Amino acid sequence: MTAKKVCVIGLDGASPLLISAWLDELPTFRRFRDEGLWGSSIPPLPAQTPVAWTTFMTGKNPGKHGIFSFIQRTPGSYQRRIAAPSFIKSDTLWQILSTHGKRVGVINVPMSTYDRINGFMIPGFLDRQEGIPQPQSIHELIKRRFRVNTMPGDVETDILAQARSNPDLLLDRIDEITELNAKISLHLLEHKPWDFFMTVFMGTDRIGHFFWNHIDPAHPNFTHNEFTDRAKQYYRSVDKILSEFLKRIPSNTLSILVSDHGFCPVTREVFLNNYLQQQEYLHVRDQKVDLARSLAVAYGYGDIWLNVSGREPNGMIKPGHEYQHLREEIIKSLQNIQINGESPIQQVVKREDVYWGPYVSEAADLIAIHNQQWQSARRPEILLQTSQSEYFRTNPLWSGGHDGSHNPEEVPGILGFLGPDLNKERSPLKAQLWDVAPTILQYLDIPIPQSMDGRPVTLDN
Repeated sequence: MTAKKVCVIGLDGASPLLISAWLDELPTFRRFRDEGLWGSSIPPLPAQTPVAWTTFMTGKNPGKHGIFSFIQRTPGSYQRRIAAPSFIKSDTLWQILSTHGKRVGVINVPMSTYDRINGFMIPGFLDRQEGIPQPQSIHELIKRRFRVNTMPGDVETDILAQARSNPDLLLDRIDEITELNAKISLHLLEHKPWDFFMTVFMGTDRIGHFFWNHIDPAHPNFTHNEFTDRAKQYYRSVDKILSEFLKRIPSNTLSILVSDHGFCPVTREVFLNNYLQQQEYLHVRDQKVDLARSLAVAYGYGDIWLNVSGREPNGMIKPGHEYQHLREEIIKSLQNIQINGESPIQQVVKREDVYWGPYVSEAADLIAIHNQQWQSARRPEILLQTSQSEYFRTNPLWSGGHDGSHNPEEVPGILGFLGPDLNKERSPLKAQLWDVAPTILQYLDIPIPQSMDGRPVTLDN
């Protein structure tokens, strides 16, 4: 009997809302719906790229894998650092597969790094070796055949910075990167041995962030224009790429289509630190937030940190009753914010109420979840030189959001399975993102670690 294989195609930020609306023009997506299992995946809190893909690759909630935000606090200080694969405190799916003798090929998965795997990898977003094929033999192959030294996984920051002034440049670059990534991925898929293969395309996320007001009719500022058509054309291009993958994989392969999150409309950005200052939880010095003298600070993305004695360098809050009481006060204060008769905050949650595991103490003390159309300011900043009591900014850089500011249930990703002996009666699916890794392990007859939070999706009868 031929050994089973798994091929995963990841589409960062691909929205079930868009795919459902455009399904008549997306025959390969439609094939997943009609011939396989199709539905949605619920990301973790926060529904951010580094947190969500780490949840996917570990089968665990952030309290067990240690990635809580795009920007994390450095323990024992007030400094922030960008999330990186070296912060992950759990084995990944490809490491587990490698331990059991499976050959893996992993391309452009955010937060992936070439460490303890049996196979090849092109590390993705946020790894220090991002885009560099490994091992060296794969690197040389890519250079010879495609005449590139690295494989760009995402749009360069200087082009992202021009998204408003030159949106066509951004869309053209997304198309170029997607085409090259598809060619490289398909070549490795066909010419290198693997039992598990995965590649991720990032263009769906960038289009969602910058053009959601042109592609989601529910957006309050929706305008149908050439960007609506270009976004739809991009999804058509991805559909054709998916078709090429399905043509080239062996018949005994389980194909999985997954995104780490979806999107919702964003029109306003609220500055939580102004409200914390209003309630005298936060202090300002030289027109900047004084981290050392403040009781609580919103670090961006809805993360709120308290200044706890014995934990922060200048801790002012005693652990125990004082800490718990202050958190309750802040929760009530922020949840009562009204801006022009609207509530930007849906709820504020304590870290231990949404995470479990050995690393919960490394998460923010509180997380503010916003109602749709609202998001948190991205940095620990305040609005200056204003006498208003409603601290917000309209027209943020992104018109589509999903991250720590939003309820994961309101920004679901896609999830589809296609392969032999699937029970189509089980559609539509609704699974947690951490359920995918144990599903893959079970399909490949590999024991599922007891520490995983996910439970396998039932694929057959």
